[in-house]
Formats: sequence, C-alpha cells, structure tokens
Amino acid sequence: MPTYKHLPRGRQRPHDEFRDFTYHALVWIRDNWQSALELAVVAIVAFAVVTGASSYWRHRSAAAADALYAALSRPSGSEERKRGIEEVARRYSRTPAGRRAAMELARILMDAGDYAGAEAEYKALAGKSRSQPMTMIAALHGLAEAQLAKGDARSAAETYLRAAADPANLGGARSRLMAAYAFEIAGDAEKAGSLYRQILEDAKESDAAYRAAAEERLIELGAGGDGG
Repeated sequence: MPTYKHLPRGRQRPHDEFRDFTYHALVWIRDNWQSALELAVVAIVAFAVVTGASSYWRHRSAAAADALYAALSRPSGSEERKRGIEEVARRYSRTPAGRRAAMELARILMDAGDYAGAEAEYKALAGKSRSQPMTMIAALHGLAEAQLAKGDARSAAETYLRAAADPANLGGARSRLMAAYAFEIAGDAEKAGSLYRQILEDAKESDAAYRAAAEERLIELGAGGDGG
C-alpha cells in the first residue's frame, strides 16, 4: 500500500514581490527592447537637462552675487556704482542678487528724486518676485512710497492694501496702517477710519504698536475712538 509523505506544516516561505517584479521587467525588456532603449535614452537626456540647468543656475547666481559685490564696492553715490547695480538688476533679474540690485536701484532713484523711475523699478520687481513673498511685499511697500512721493496718495493706499491682502505678508497690520495713512493724505477720512477700526479688531498681541497708532489716529480723526 503506497504511502504519502506529508508536507511539513511549518511557516511558508514569504512571497518575494521584488523578485517577481524584476523577472517580469526583464521579460518585458527582452520582448520590447527597442521601447526600453528609447525610454532609457529619454531618461538619460532628461537627467542631463535637469543637471545642466541646475549647474547653470548655480553658476549664474554666483556670477550675479560677485557682480553685485563689485558694484556695491564702488564709492557711494557715484555713477559707477549706480551703473554697476543697474547692470546686475537687468542682466541677472531672476537671481537673488539681481532682485537685491533692483531694490537698491529703486532706492537710488528715490534718493535722486526720480520717483517715476523708482515706481517702475518697484513695480517690475514685485511682478518678478511672486515666488519670493518677502521681496514682493518689500517691493510693494517701496512702490507705495514712490507713489506717495509722486503725490498719488490714493494709488499708494491701494498698493498698501494689496500688500496687506497677501497671505504671505506677516506684517499685514503695518501694511493696513500705511494704507490708512495714505487714505488720510488723499482726503478720504472714511476709508482711513474704516481701516483703523479693522486694525483694532484684528490686531494680534505682536501688533500692539500698530493698534496704538490706529487708536490714536481714530481719535484725531474723530471717526469713532470707541473702537478700542
């Protein structure tokens, strides 16, 4: 009478998914070697492009930083310094050093009384700095200052409000306070008072100085000092 050897009931060997995947991948490559070769070429080219672009960007950023350092090393107030800064701002506009140069150039134009030129620089910088919130907010504040200097207080107020509305602006209370000041200068006490009251309602503990300034201005305007 035949006998059967019982298989052991011990723990079964775990299924090796990686080995199965590798096996099926090799079979697919064997059957589709031309497609596999094309994919490999595409992957190599993509890697080379990404690596090359990254290397180029690092080189360009370093060159911009060196050029800006050289420009800032020239005598303060000199035409050579201004031209050097302007060249960096134009040639390397997308780099951190290029944005800093644009900000510096706008300040130089403000000091020289060229408010229209400064306004154009700040406006361009704000547009190029959407991925750099701090730079964009600083550029918007600079733009508003240039608009105020030109005598366009209402546009300045709207620019400050634009800065205040940006979610990345950690100093929203300051931007709103500056907007309210600008509305006062523009002769719109109603909008100024509304903004001052908004600051009193929304100010955080860290905004105590802005809250105090808003409360003081409300009293001066007679627009409702009981908002505090």
